[in-house]
Amino acid sequence: MTVGVHEFWTFALCFARITALVGTAPVFGSRAIPHQTKVGLSALLALVLMPIVSSRVGPAPANTLSFAAQIGAEVAVGLTLGFLATLVFASVQVAGAFLDMQMGFGIMSVLNPLNDMHSSEVGTFLYQLAITLFLLAGGHLYLVGTLADGYAALPPGSAGFSGDLSGTLLAMAGQMFALAFRIAAPAAAVLLVVDVAFAVVARAVPQVNVLIVGLPVKILVGLMTVALLLPALAAVIGQMTPGIGGAAEAFYRAAR
Repeated sequence: MTVGVHEFWTFALCFARITALVGTAPVFGSRAIPHQTKVGLSALLALVLMPIVSSRVGPAPANTLSFAAQIGAEVAVGLTLGFLATLVFASVQVAGAFLDMQMGFGIMSVLNPLNDMHSSEVGTFLYQLAITLFLLAGGHLYLVGTLADGYAALPPGSAGFSGDLSGTLLAMAGQMFALAFRIAAPAAAVLLVVDVAFAVVARAVPQVNVLIVGLPVKILVGLMTVALLLPALAAVIGQMTPGIGGAAEAFYRAAR
């Protein structure tokens, strides 16, 4: 089997975009997965997609500068797609961090082994719940499908970033905070009622040390509320997978 220049160029473009995505996307980009596995998976996906997108790839560049520019553009596309997918999951951690501040867990943090950063207890739990639901719902396959469909909207080597890319990213960030609010709002409302109740107690009975008495009560009420709301939280978190597809479509339009 002879591999021509066009086939090699198509593989290089696909490999650049896929490697950048696999290295930054949730689950695929986890540090628990060896780098050799990530590279092998990227090469396999590139080989599978190469015959499909080959007809939409232009001729190989004649100089090194054009070669590096197009490869760099594909890497930028993959990194942005991975960032958008990670941004969706970051909303869960934002919601968990807010609830921890409300419950009193904000005074300590733990190391989250999934993303190698310090995060709160409830944030870590919600993040792991989101990853579990993402995998159970086939989100990893959905992410690969979104990548494959993206080659129809943005063929390899055609990224020009001529659209309103900054506006698209800001809109995605706004949606992230909106999703975080939806996740945290029910439990935060209950904890606000608890705070008001203890404020009334502090005014009525000044001898009671509200800080010492209220902290364990808030932790208990907060954890019970999160436990009771787990089905609703799972439903909200389950909407994140389609949100990744919507974010990718908006980015493809801006990157043309």
